[in-house]
Amino acid sequence: MASFSIQCPHCKKSTSMVTQSLSNTVKCEHCSKPVLDGQPVEADAKSLDKIIISPVPVIAVFWGDNCTPCKAFKPIVTKIAKEKQGKLRVVFVNINKNKALPIKYRLRGVPTTISFKKGRQQAVLNTALRKNELMKWLTDSLSI
Repeated sequence: MASFSIQCPHCKKSTSMVTQSLSNTVKCEHCSKPVLDGQPVEADAKSLDKIIISPVPVIAVFWGDNCTPCKAFKPIVTKIAKEKQGKLRVVFVNINKNKALPIKYRLRGVPTTISFKKGRQQAVLNTALRKNELMKWLTDSLSI
């Protein structure tokens, strides 16, 4: 049973998780709010590897500090995370802080969104989209 820590999107404190808990709604040990459902979380290489094995489909949005399209795309993804609470988990990954991940996932640029089901990569999106277009892409790639 592997454990890892992520930052709670609500209280911003680090909270511990175990991979077995990914099938359930995980609550922050500090504020008791759901950590992975309804709000995107920031992930690093270690936590991303653990989160994508979730039985709930996951999208990882890779972004960069100086990327204007990324800044416009993040609020759209956040809205979808709220709307798809319990059916989709959303992870943001800053490529400036996680320099090995663009190589691992063969990113061509940012923003890049990768969808996962039970740890298996399903599809890659190499651009930012409007909300309705992103919803269609999610339906096509993850059937949600």
